Amino acid sequence: PLAFAETFDARWLREAELKHGRVSMVAAVGFVTEQFVNFQGFTPTPNANEAIYSADPSGWAALIFLAGFIESSSYGGKITMLDMFEGKRDPGNFEFGSGFLKGKSDKEVYDMKLKEL
Repeated sequence: PLAFAETFDARWLREAELKHGRVSMVAAVGFVTEQFVNFQGFTPTPNANEAIYSADPSGWAALIFLAGFIESSSYGGKITMLDMFEGKRDPGNFEFGSGFLKGKSDKEVYDMKLKEL
């Protein structure tokens, strides 16, 4: 309705939707896990909502650097929407967890990918 597909590459939009959904799922798990697991350099807090305020700046810098490194390396250094699909890579396919699709028919793989959207 907002004509995003006319302005942006539809593959880039699909990839962004898939990645944001995956990151949201990991964040939800991390929010619950924070109550029981603590990274070195971070102060444990009883309330997960206050964890961001008790973190040491060096710990945050390490996490931000790690996230940036993972983001950059997952695309092979190609992170703009102009060059990230130069090969024949499907949007959202990082070959991570693709072993779970082995042995399934093409229709089952298609259905699994459609459910993820």
